[in-house]
Amino acid sequence: MGIIYNTSMNPSKNELLAKWLVTQDFYDGQGAPDLQDVGGFRLEDPAGEVGMELRLVADRADRSEVIYHVPFSYRAEALEDAEAYLVGTSDHGILGLRYIYDATGDPVFTAQLNELLAGRAVPQHQNNSFEEDSNVRVLGNGVSGTLEVIRRPVAGEVTGQGVVGSWENALGQPLSGLVLRIA
Repeated sequence: MGIIYNTSMNPSKNELLAKWLVTQDFYDGQGAPDLQDVGGFRLEDPAGEVGMELRLVADRADRSEVIYHVPFSYRAEALEDAEAYLVGTSDHGILGLRYIYDATGDPVFTAQLNELLAGRAVPQHQNNSFEEDSNVRVLGNGVSGTLEVIRRPVAGEVTGQGVVGSWENALGQPLSGLVLRIA
């Protein structure tokens, strides 16, 4: 899954995300969001079957520019007993039909988060094939616990243990903050 394909998805990831996001209790907007990709990273499935992307998007529908963190998992077939996590399906220009899930309900994603926390998984660049993302930092490497997704990360000084991600603001300036915390 280390290959990033230069192709389209129909509907696009952001089109699916916009419809799904407004149904979530952590959504803070008024009406339809205007989403822009601003950061994120990927995790690799050792079996090479499940794509995993931790997406950071800005809602630019108003001036508040709230950042949302939504991990996606991509599968060729539906994940059994995971209907509650299904964001939608999309036709990938090369791989065909993909089932896209809020990855918090995907056991492969959960396993790879544990591997990341233990220092055995390496965060991958969101847009470049076979490239590590050096902007992602694990605080508390080797510590056991459950990583909890921070759905609305905030840039600034990080306290506690978890995973620090990075994104850009509307001016293109780099920001970082905790995107996963040890619960």
